[in-house]
Amino acid sequence: MDTNNTNGQDAGPTAKIFISYSRHDLAFVDRLEPALVARGFAALIDRQQIYAFEDWWQRLQSLITQADTVVFTLSPDSAASEVCQREIAYAASLNKRFAPIVCRAVDHKQVPEALSRLNFIFFDDEAKFEDSLNRLVDALETDIDWIRKHTEYGEAARQWAASGRAGGLLLRSPKLDLAEYWISSRPRGAPMPNAETQEFVVKSRQGALAAQRHRRLVQIAIYTLLLGIIAGLIGWINQAYIKEQWTWYAIMRPYAMKNFRPYVLASTAERSLKPFASFRECVGNCPEMIVIPSGSFVMGSSQTEQSRFDSLPKRMGDNDLQNHEAGGLSNEGPQHKVVIAQSFAVSKFDVTFAEWDACVSVGACVKKGDAALGRDTKPVVTVSWVGAQQYALWLSWMTGRSYRLLTEAEWEYAARAGTTTVYYWGDEVGKGNASCMGCGGEETKQTSPVGSFPANPFGLYDMAGNVWQWVQDCYSRNYDQAPTDGSASADQDCVYRVARGGSWNLGPEYARSAIRFRFPSTYQAINRGFRVARTLNQ
Repeated sequence: MDTNNTNGQDAGPTAKIFISYSRHDLAFVDRLEPALVARGFAALIDRQQIYAFEDWWQRLQSLITQADTVVFTLSPDSAASEVCQREIAYAASLNKRFAPIVCRAVDHKQVPEALSRLNFIFFDDEAKFEDSLNRLVDALETDIDWIRKHTEYGEAARQWAASGRAGGLLLRSPKLDLAEYWISSRPRGAPMPNAETQEFVVKSRQGALAAQRHRRLVQIAIYTLLLGIIAGLIGWINQAYIKEQWTWYAIMRPYAMKNFRPYVLASTAERSLKPFASFRECVGNCPEMIVIPSGSFVMGSSQTEQSRFDSLPKRMGDNDLQNHEAGGLSNEGPQHKVVIAQSFAVSKFDVTFAEWDACVSVGACVKKGDAALGRDTKPVVTVSWVGAQQYALWLSWMTGRSYRLLTEAEWEYAARAGTTTVYYWGDEVGKGNASCMGCGGEETKQTSPVGSFPANPFGLYDMAGNVWQWVQDCYSRNYDQAPTDGSASADQDCVYRVARGGSWNLGPEYARSAIRFRFPSTYQAINRGFRVARTLNQ
């Protein structure tokens, strides 16, 4: 059994497809499988011979369980195959999504009942193979994020059931909140979660409520027993776990219910968002988000651009950790096409001190000094990559939605906003386009309030200058093995993280759309900030 994935990733932005077929249709499958792989899908297909004493059915069950969609190759032979019938029955028991395709004409009376009510895609005309393939790809990519969660939660439910319904495997908040939202936001035509998955989520909520009641009873008992021992009580509530739970239920959750949850987008409103629409999921002091459409672009800089800026003198005071090396700007190449398949949202501005301080007020973030640069609508500074991650996680807790850092590819796509020039306003720095030393504006030798300079064509402000912006990726010296699907570059031993965009105390060569720096994830500086992204369910 071979699992093929041209991206070399276990979990990409497209589906894992199990192909069910009769051996008599192997020639057709030999054409279909590489065609799907070439479109970025991971094909799960049993190709190895089954050896004596081998549990072949367990192997097929494992492949079907991993799959997001089951493509059933209809022909007279597959319709009559007992193995194919078992595969259909097992996939149906998991409520897997089916995509039936016809490679050879079959009597409708022979079509398995689980497939008879579905629309078929016909591949019985070889001259129209590519047209049929395009229709299949469109069907497979429909609601793919929701379908991938169907697989993920289904596998978690099966592990829970196989363990004897162990309470330790039940979901906890905020993951439980996200799972309940996932069930309620099922797209039209998508398969229902099966009974086991629904029971898993229900039991998780019951377990959470029971645990909450248990904690309250324990707290009452503790308060009663230790009423006269104030010092011991203080020592107990300062333990890490109790303090975390107390903070969530006494401070964070009430804060979320008052300031965030009433303003969170409903699933219908989220699906109806148009490109460049804006929304804010709180009453105030959280990022305003802009919807960025799907698309593609060429990432990195040309040799001509690298040669132009590599020749400029470098200053040690610029905190330039890699570009003092000869040819240091080669980390911006080679240029390569990146496809952003799914729309997402990006904060209109860098995260401000006012927004950061809201997180500080409930104990989820550490208070930061402004180094006399100013607070309120100024971008927050001296935030490490780790601190930026904590803020994004806090937004996810508050809203029950997925906030995160941008990937490096998403950042450059959003920064360029359809442009191919050195800066998103042109090939020359001009005057008054960004907050940086030598950018032609009033140099105040400090950060500028967000939105002080013109937005880029996507409506995003300060994507050049003001503060460096952390992104999700591990740093690599070049783009030789960079992902082409907009995902983050990851490494098990990720010493450095990437920052983009330049800053107020550096020159215009650092405000280019292609510039990229590396810093340790705990590094903090007065020119280091960030902005956030939000995954959309569209």
